[in-house]
Amino acid sequence: MTLLKKARLLYTWAFTGNKTTAAIDITNNCNLKCTHCYWWKEERPPELDDTAMIKFMGSLRARGMTAAIIYGGEPMLRPGMCEAASRIFDHPLIFTNGTQGFSAINAQWILSLDGARVVHDSIRGSGAFEAAVGNLRKAPRKPVVHTTITSQNRYNLEELLDTLSGLPIKGVGFSFYTPSKIRTGEDISIPLEERGLILDELLRLRKKYWRIMGLTRTMADQFSRNSEFSKWNSIEKCPVSKVCNCYNADGTPKPCTYGAGADCSQCGCASIPLYRAAIRHLDPLALFMIYRMVN
Repeated sequence: MTLLKKARLLYTWAFTGNKTTAAIDITNNCNLKCTHCYWWKEERPPELDDTAMIKFMGSLRARGMTAAIIYGGEPMLRPGMCEAASRIFDHPLIFTNGTQGFSAINAQWILSLDGARVVHDSIRGSGAFEAAVGNLRKAPRKPVVHTTITSQNRYNLEELLDTLSGLPIKGVGFSFYTPSKIRTGEDISIPLEERGLILDELLRLRKKYWRIMGLTRTMADQFSRNSEFSKWNSIEKCPVSKVCNCYNADGTPKPCTYGAGADCSQCGCASIPLYRAAIRHLDPLALFMIYRMVN
C-alpha cells in the first residue's frame, strides 16, 4: 500500500494539475536566530491554536492534499502538531533545526545542518551543532540533512560532508540561499555566476561521498544560470507552486514557502531541481531520492 501511495503521488505531480501537497508553517516561534533565515526578521500573523490547526490540516487532507511539508519557526516547539500532521497526511516531511529532538512519529525528518561545528554554530548559535547531532544520534529513524549554501559556508562543504559521512543519516541535499526583495543590505547569497563553481565542486565531492550525497548533474543543471535555471526562476514558472500550496501559521495562503518577499530571480530552493530532474528528465537517482524521502 505504501508503494502504491508513493506511485500515485508521483503520477499526480507529473501528469495532473491537482494540488496534492501543502507546505504549512505550524508555528511562528523558533528557539534560534540563524543569520541566513528570513523568518525572525519579518512580521508574522498569529498562529492557529491546536484545535484550529488540526481542523485546518484536516480540511487540507479532505481537499486531496495527501503530502505535507511542515515548517516553522521550529516545528518541534509544537510536538503535538507534528504528531497530528503525521496522522492526517500520508506523506509528512518535517523540517527541524534538531535542537528539540526527534519524536517517534510516522514522518520523514529534514534536519538543517549548515556546516561542521564551528561553521554551523557561527550561523545558528553556540551549541546548536552539538545539540542537533546529539539528538540525531538518538533519532528513531534516519533524517535527511538539508544544507543551505551561503557565503558563510561555501568553502567548508567538504568538511561538512566528511562529518556527515560518519553520522546515521539517510542523505544530504543542498539549496542556495534565496535573498529577499524586501530586506536590503544582505550579502550572504552566492552570485548566480558563481554557482557553477560550487556545483562542480559538489559533483566532484560526490565521487567520494556518493553514499550520502543527493545531487546529480541533472539537478545541478537546474541551479546553473548557464543551463536550465531561467526555465523556472519566477513564481509564474515555478513547478513546485503548481503542485503545492503554502500556508502561514494562521491558515492564510502565501505565494511561496520563503514568503512574499522571496526573490525568485535568485531562487535557490532545493525542491525545484529535484522535482524537475525526477519528473521532467526522469533522472533515476532523483526519482529514487524522492521515493526514499516521501514517507
